[in-house]
Amino acid sequence: MKKIYLFYFLGIFLFVSCSKDEEMNLGQGIKEIPIYYLELPIIPTPTVNEIKLSYKGRQLTSIIGGFAFMPSAGVPRTVFTDNVYWDVVVKGNRVTLEKKSFDKAITFSNRQELRYQGNKIVERKIFENTNTPIIHKYGYNDDLLKEEQMFRDSQFLSSRTFYYNTAGNLDSLVVSHGFYTHKSVEIFSDYDQKPNRIKGLMVLEELLPRALSQNNYLKKSVISIAESGERVLRQEQTWEPQLF
Repeated sequence: MKKIYLFYFLGIFLFVSCSKDEEMNLGQGIKEIPIYYLELPIIPTPTVNEIKLSYKGRQLTSIIGGFAFMPSAGVPRTVFTDNVYWDVVVKGNRVTLEKKSFDKAITFSNRQELRYQGNKIVERKIFENTNTPIIHKYGYNDDLLKEEQMFRDSQFLSSRTFYYNTAGNLDSLVVSHGFYTHKSVEIFSDYDQKPNRIKGLMVLEELLPRALSQNNYLKKSVISIAESGERVLRQEQTWEPQLF
């Protein structure tokens, strides 16, 4: 009888340990993310410079801070504001994000549905003003994201292929399009030696590609490659080391 109890408790221990190791990465332990971690170019409002994550126990329930169109001198522009938040609902291996606003005059029709396998996102459906979502599918090589493909109505739109250096940091990514022959290459360099605080956190699309590296890149270059092979530097951006 003692042996039976021993095996029973050992089985429970192993199940809990494995479940913990495979827990979905939804930012556990992270309360704020500075906006310079985001991929999209943004104009912050004067008092907002970070995303705030709220939890109930260990369960992520909301992400406060997001993008909205705001008038400026009669011209709408996209700004980052804490009037916007994402409501987060987790059911099993699926996460639903619904974009909302504390300002009742502002409404959104943005919803995302995420599907996880273990601690990795394998699919993201983005619904915006339509019932036909854009579907992102993610492929991995062990723990490294290797490819992201985008579809709408089963039609291929674009893909991103990711390449890493020996330190486990993203070296470059190649963007290919379904309707165009040209490609673009994004190159990431000048890494610091500090741990990346959002490593593996992909719950928000804007956290890619920075969430893929062990450390923090301080320089990003974007090169456009024409069908003829001509290369043009389209963008170059740098960050100060003290930000991280």
